[in-house]
Amino acid sequence: MAKEKNSQKLSKQLKKQWQGQFPKKIKDYVVKNLEIEGQPALLDVGCANGDLLAMLYDQYDFYGTGLDVSEEMIQLAKEKHPAFNFFVGAAEQLPFPDDAYDIIVCSASFHHFTDPLRFLREAERVLRPDGRLVIAEIRIPLYDLRKLYNKRLEKQTADVEEEVKVYSQRELEELFEEAEFYMEDQKNTLQIQYYELKKQ
Repeated sequence: MAKEKNSQKLSKQLKKQWQGQFPKKIKDYVVKNLEIEGQPALLDVGCANGDLLAMLYDQYDFYGTGLDVSEEMIQLAKEKHPAFNFFVGAAEQLPFPDDAYDIIVCSASFHHFTDPLRFLREAERVLRPDGRLVIAEIRIPLYDLRKLYNKRLEKQTADVEEEVKVYSQRELEELFEEAEFYMEDQKNTLQIQYYELKKQ
């Protein structure tokens, strides 16, 4: 319960960032790189206003679900994109049964999660045996710049107990390994890091 309250606080503090131009660039990158076959069940965690599902649906056929801790964002998503199912909930406690999804996507949301390892283990639980976890994140390769950005995040999230931060590639890879995901694909640009993961 405490983690969900922390996530809700964080959602309110960072809501403006979710609808900014940079998250849109990351969504565009996901649409460009993610290939979808058949009619999979796809979950967008940290879906905000649901736009990524609609962008992907312009190219692919799938059963789409969005999850976000912000009730306001989920209400907006339902109004904008009634073709999909949307739920309020925390990434660290996914309100879905085991083996429910073929693809889970996190676009510009992973660095908001207050317990990323717990989320990864939840993703492993709800993914089907051959399912994919796609994480597209901010990339700040220079340590000093990343430190400055994380200081800013720290101020914005001062009343959240857990650490919220932008991760280096090495930190993400260590988290993926600890959660027993293996990397099927990985791409970088100057500002974006993109990973497609599968369960070991």
